[in-house]
Amino acid sequence: MSTTENLRALNDCAFRNMGVSILGGEGRRSDALQILVAEDDAADLYLLKAALADNPRVADVVVAKDGIEALEMLDSGAIHPDLAIIDLHMPRKDGLSLLLELRTRSEATFPAIVLTSSRSAADAMRSRNRGAELFLVKPEGIDKLTALMDDVISVL
Repeated sequence: MSTTENLRALNDCAFRNMGVSILGGEGRRSDALQILVAEDDAADLYLLKAALADNPRVADVVVAKDGIEALEMLDSGAIHPDLAIIDLHMPRKDGLSLLLELRTRSEATFPAIVLTSSRSAADAMRSRNRGAELFLVKPEGIDKLTALMDDVISVL
């Protein structure tokens, strides 16, 4: 199965099991991944970091509390992520604005996914139109979140 087929299968699974999901783009394969997480909620961040912690392909999780901090880290060259996981609702610069800004930067060649509590089809469409590869609804519980993150990382 090709990477595109894997992403489409993941997208279909996410749509059936967790809510609205929109897919675009190609996946890529790399070892020792650096993941940028743009998330302002401490509890959600704790769960997401725990979900990523046991994945052997994840070498580094870099956290930005909002879109401005994420862009500052990218612009300074301090990080070179292989994936960005973006929450929609953050202070200063929200996830939709961050996605739009990422599209204008030539160095932002990594896929970006939205991981949010929103089940809004409008949010899904806006996210996709601004460059999100996937729109995923945050699942209930660490086991489901870990499985979801493992699925996403497996197709990179």
